[in-house]
Amino acid sequence: MVKKPKTPTSRNTPRPRRPALRLGALNATSLVIRLRELYEAGQDPQFDRFPAPEELLLVLRHTERTAHALTPVDGQDIEGEAAVLRAKLWQYVREQADSGQLRAIEDGRAAGVPWHRFNEALCVTTKHGAYQKARRLKAEQLREPHEPRTPESARELEDRKIAEERTERLRVSAQERRFTLAQRIARQLLDHRDGLRVSGMAAYWLDELDATIDDRRTPLERANFTTFLESFVRTLHAARRDGAPDPTTTEPARHALTLAADFAEQPHPEIPHQTDATHP
Repeated sequence: MVKKPKTPTSRNTPRPRRPALRLGALNATSLVIRLRELYEAGQDPQFDRFPAPEELLLVLRHTERTAHALTPVDGQDIEGEAAVLRAKLWQYVREQADSGQLRAIEDGRAAGVPWHRFNEALCVTTKHGAYQKARRLKAEQLREPHEPRTPESARELEDRKIAEERTERLRVSAQERRFTLAQRIARQLLDHRDGLRVSGMAAYWLDELDATIDDRRTPLERANFTTFLESFVRTLHAARRDGAPDPTTTEPARHALTLAADFAEQPHPEIPHQTDATHP
């Protein structure tokens, strides 16, 4: 008898790795207030000792201690809803604990504490173990939900962050050098605004130029102003491609807009990537 070849079963096939999820930002106070309401409705026998909302750990200990003493209320799943809220708040505490522990490690390292001094605090036996645990904590704080929690991923994320910060510094430096000319052109546009027919995003960027032209103090503010002018021009160009009429009605406005268009088209390769400006 010829044996049929075995086909792989679900038991032998590795399951795809599920992305780890995080609660992230959470209004813990509102959850505690709801928990308090449930315990009051359930006639918590020690309700007069219910901790204040900001004392989250004490709240969780209290609700754990008296959970089974709550009185059922018709139409309300008092104990069940309270249990779900407690589980969510404990998850929040867990995530906060990881970030708090990481901050403590980073503060200690900045103060010159050697890695082996963290062994007991991190429940490891070697300085390499302490270092690796710190890297995993870092990865947990930096990673996206679909990314693994490993020291390698932490390094990759840090490298990415460093690259992004370098790109932003180059952008700010390059755009700040163009600020004086951008300010002069923007002033001409604003002086002849009555000769411009703009609406939508073009009007928004022109309003931004008007609102910020005289209060640019920092390099970032001056760089962003330069980008506002470029965004104004790009928005008008897009509208013209879509069939919008000439946005100028007077010769001075047309001249100012030509200057702005020439400015926006000037190459500045030291800026690795340009996008429309965001609100300062």
